[in-house]
Amino acid sequence: MSSETPLERYIVFGYKTVGKKWRRRIEVSRFYHSGPVRGVKPFFEARVGKGHIASFLDSISAQYKRISDNIIVVYGSDPDYYIRRTIVYTGIRQYIDPGAYEIRELVAKMSEIETVFWYSKLIYAYENSGYWGVYRVAKSFRTLYRI
Repeated sequence: MSSETPLERYIVFGYKTVGKKWRRRIEVSRFYHSGPVRGVKPFFEARVGKGHIASFLDSISAQYKRISDNIIVVYGSDPDYYIRRTIVYTGIRQYIDPGAYEIRELVAKMSEIETVFWYSKLIYAYENSGYWGVYRVAKSFRTLYRI
């Protein structure tokens, strides 16, 4: 019997200063395949706080643990399943008014093919266009699902 270590994906929370005219600090979450390393760009970043992400992970029954106040580790035999849904949720959630519609149930009920589609669109948009590229994908999501 081989003892395999379970896969882990990291979500690191921090703050970012945004705005040219009115500078302000906002809470961001950064997603990493392995442990966070200084100077390495995350594969996705969203302007959603740790409370929203932790409650979403609870709602989809993900296995996770808090390493510190600013780091959550998603682990298990297939953490990518949960990370994909979390990225779709956070990518869309950062542009939708929280009182307008609860997208948590919508993302939790999505099929795996839908989840992979929106996940790949969001990742590609973040890598190539950053925040505003993700906004365009989220706007398409809102239009398609009539949110």
